[in-house]
Amino acid sequence: MAFSSDRIIFIALIILAISVTSSLGRRDKSDIEKDLRDLCSQTNRTKECLSVIKSELNTFQDTDGSSKGVSGVVIDLAIAKAREIHDDLNRLYGGSKDEDLKFKYITCSKNYNDANRNLELVKKMLDSNRNYRFIAVEINDTVQELKGCILEFSKDTFDPAHIKDRNKEFGLYLEIATVATNRLLQEKNRN
Repeated sequence: MAFSSDRIIFIALIILAISVTSSLGRRDKSDIEKDLRDLCSQTNRTKECLSVIKSELNTFQDTDGSSKGVSGVVIDLAIAKAREIHDDLNRLYGGSKDEDLKFKYITCSKNYNDANRNLELVKKMLDSNRNYRFIAVEINDTVQELKGCILEFSKDTFDPAHIKDRNKEFGLYLEIATVATNRLLQEKNRN
């Protein structure tokens, strides 16, 4: 009987040790949510930001809650959104018979392709823990690519695929990315 109780205690200690070590370095869920609300409050579209963040809350909770982890998730979300819009633009280009729209779609598709490339560079910089000072440059270049597409669709009101709305949506992701990466850069500069 003593042998089996020793074994049970030993197993219980192992389980306790595993659960303690897996929670080390992790922040409490409410702390992460508070930080994300604070991040959104620093954008110009707090409610929309919170909507995006809440829909991806589990992804943020899988990180350690650090500025780098949050920035990485935000960049991943922006990359996914840029790819989605880029794919839509390519599909619209292929399906359109209107030459003016085709020109706008292909021009914006190129903008989104370049925006995606810039965001991928930011992701590599985050992953390599180097060249953080160039993150702001790449984010700004991405904003410029978005402005190029916005300009294409501001020339007239004909926008059957609502690309203006998609640009606005991607702009929100870039705004969140800007705030998140600026927070990371400020943190790095303090250390």
